[in-house]
Amino acid sequence: MNIGVVIDNELNDDKRVLREIQILKEAGYGIFVLCFGFKNRNYKTVEGINVTRIRIRKKLKDVIFFFLNLIPAYEWLWSARIKEFIEANRIDFLHVHDLYMSKAGRTGIEKSGKNIPMILDLHENYPFAVTTYNWTKGFLRTLISRPSAWQKKEKEYLDYADGIIVLSDDFRDALTERYPELRKKRFTTLPNYPEISPGEPDKRVTVKINIDKSKTVVFYFGVVAERRGVFDVIDVFRQLAKENHPSAFLVIGPVDKKDRDRFSSAVNSELLTGRIFYIPWIDLSELSSYLDIADICIAPFHKNPQHESGVANKIFDYMLGKKPVIASDCKPQKNLIEKYRCGIVYSNPDEMKSAIIKLSADANLRAGMGENGYRAILKELNTATLRDNLLRIYSI
Repeated sequence: MNIGVVIDNELNDDKRVLREIQILKEAGYGIFVLCFGFKNRNYKTVEGINVTRIRIRKKLKDVIFFFLNLIPAYEWLWSARIKEFIEANRIDFLHVHDLYMSKAGRTGIEKSGKNIPMILDLHENYPFAVTTYNWTKGFLRTLISRPSAWQKKEKEYLDYADGIIVLSDDFRDALTERYPELRKKRFTTLPNYPEISPGEPDKRVTVKINIDKSKTVVFYFGVVAERRGVFDVIDVFRQLAKENHPSAFLVIGPVDKKDRDRFSSAVNSELLTGRIFYIPWIDLSELSSYLDIADICIAPFHKNPQHESGVANKIFDYMLGKKPVIASDCKPQKNLIEKYRCGIVYSNPDEMKSAIIKLSADANLRAGMGENGYRAILKELNTATLRDNLLRIYSI
């Protein structure tokens, strides 16, 4: 059976999609992928799969997507290419990623004249998440992008799918409660568990920074944005700096455009000199090297419907790196950390500060929590345990 995977990014850096593809490939399915290929960029071959890329300038792609709710040219583009993709590769099953791609997937199927089933893979609670993105904020941007429209369109776009994949049981339950017509048997839960490769040594590189070894290093990896809680951590580090606490904050990841000036001002402030260290980007293969120099990892996401939809990739990466996790009290990550005793959950900045101070002062506690998280990944929280969940949805 040939499975057609449709995703509106460049594929190569999408860990979740690549993990799913690996499971399906090992199960004997033929895998064909339709994705973007931005102009003037070269891409590594992904072994064992056939990739068709829609070549386009990234800026043009972003503009077309921005106007999606006003002029659905984005869906017109994708439905036409999906039709061709299905016909050219004799696709038996379509697997579409992200809510906003659902209609284009179903329309592409109908245009192809083939009556094939479609799986919709929800990476996030998109109707809420889109309202937090800076490109939808401001009077004119909101007027054009119409982010609130997705709350009204959600049920329609879910109904296009024969099966639905979600990040957590909590998100599944929220959807079936909101739309009782959606039966739970249409859903499969696939958390962002990491892939374990026994016997393969991790790649180690020379890190690009030099932090005073007397300081406890708190590490955040991912997009830097207000909604991610990074500025809450910075505020706590201002307090710790005034108290001369021996700690430092390492941040790796791109900064949201709207937050760049604010973040730059914090990083370059006199008070936080030698306290905050920033690297805009690293290859994912280098992450283990930076985890090696970290003592504590942090997931400070603001509590909202998006962050209540599942546990972020980075938390499992932190656990795999044997690091204790300090996390905000978003329900899925709170449940995970408390169940496996691999970190400390906080509900306000004072509790975050106390957690940093407590773990900084106790190396044995850090090691114990880190080991708890690592054992949980090896025994339970890895892609091998999700194999049957993913394959089951293809029996619909």
